[in-house]
Amino acid sequence: MKTDLSNDPTIRTASLICLLGLGGFLIWAGLVPLAEGVPAAGQVVVENDRQVVQHLEGGIIDELLVRDGDRVEAGDPLLSLQETASLAVRDEILLEIAAGTASLARLVALRDGQETPDFDALDALALAESDRRSVIERQRDLFEQQRQSNQADIAVLVARRDGARSAKELYRDQVRITQRALGSAQDQLELLRERVGRQMARVDELRALERDVAALEAEIGSLRTQAQTSETLELDLEGQLAQAEATFLRDISAEQLEVRASLATARERLGAAQDVLNRVVVTAPQAGEVLNLAFATRGGVVRPGEPILEIVPDAGQLTVSARIQPGDRAAVYEGQAVRTRITAYKSWLAPQLDGEVVGVSADLKTDPATGALYYEVRIVIPAAEVEKLDGLGITPGMPAEVFIFSGASRTTLDYLLEPITESLFRGARTG
Repeated sequence: MKTDLSNDPTIRTASLICLLGLGGFLIWAGLVPLAEGVPAAGQVVVENDRQVVQHLEGGIIDELLVRDGDRVEAGDPLLSLQETASLAVRDEILLEIAAGTASLARLVALRDGQETPDFDALDALALAESDRRSVIERQRDLFEQQRQSNQADIAVLVARRDGARSAKELYRDQVRITQRALGSAQDQLELLRERVGRQMARVDELRALERDVAALEAEIGSLRTQAQTSETLELDLEGQLAQAEATFLRDISAEQLEVRASLATARERLGAAQDVLNRVVVTAPQAGEVLNLAFATRGGVVRPGEPILEIVPDAGQLTVSARIQPGDRAAVYEGQAVRTRITAYKSWLAPQLDGEVVGVSADLKTDPATGALYYEVRIVIPAAEVEKLDGLGITPGMPAEVFIFSGASRTTLDYLLEPITESLFRGARTG
């Protein structure tokens, strides 16, 4: 005799429970996001090295702002050096840049034929008003000298050219007048020859008139030669004018190139001088406690590179060095949140600690034991998080597990379906 299981209330209840459980799991798997990230293994590095504070150029101490035992934060001022010498060097270079900038304005005005240079570019420089006026006056005087000298040279050539042109026109006018006189004399000569032929005039009168005609013809030839000479001189002076203007502009262009090169060099020197001036105030490179202050009063001489003091960083801060696979490098960058667990202790003893990625190695590294390639990730765990360990001893080399959050999330269903979707994608692409 067969039993109808479908009517068994126990089986129906169990089936309903299974369906509800499966449905609940699918809903949870499809809706609840799980954080994505990069898991990695690492080890603890306790960085408690003292930071020696030095100064590149050295100088004379103007003010001491800390004492041994003081607690400082990164960037806090520790001491200041006298800035008189650094300021003098900076200001000297600044004046050089101002002179070069004003020189460029002068050269542009000369090139473009302006009445006065435009010195507005000097407003961008941190100059004392007296220095600014001095630079402008010097360049304005030089501008006037160069402009007047060039104008005088041009005026001489223009006057000579205009004189040659006037002489040319005068000779041509005289040629025309003399040609009219020659025409009249030639007509008289023809009449006189007829009269001499009829013995109505004397031969000596004919000879005298012939000499007058010949003299007029010679004068015309001479005038034409003089007109041609004047025209040649005019053209030559036109060429000299063009050459003088071209030479003037070429000299200006050459001077502009020299000034620009000098300005570029001066600006580089100004940047270096400003860096020196910015280092007049010595600041703390990291947070910690001041120790071994080498100077007690102002006026002390700090030699270049000489140790000034030491800063011992906070002992509670931990650094974890982790290794990630080369394929995960693109997903890891500075500033990412990290969750770390010290696996040297049981999970119920050592809680998870939150930290931050502070650096990733620039190049791949190789494990000398296995030959495996990896990138090194430096993770800092602040002292407030380390306090959660509640006195558990932490020593360098302790193993740790880290999870570097990528900021994205996926559901469990996405993870379960990923192999299927990948297979379908590859199959569709192959087909």
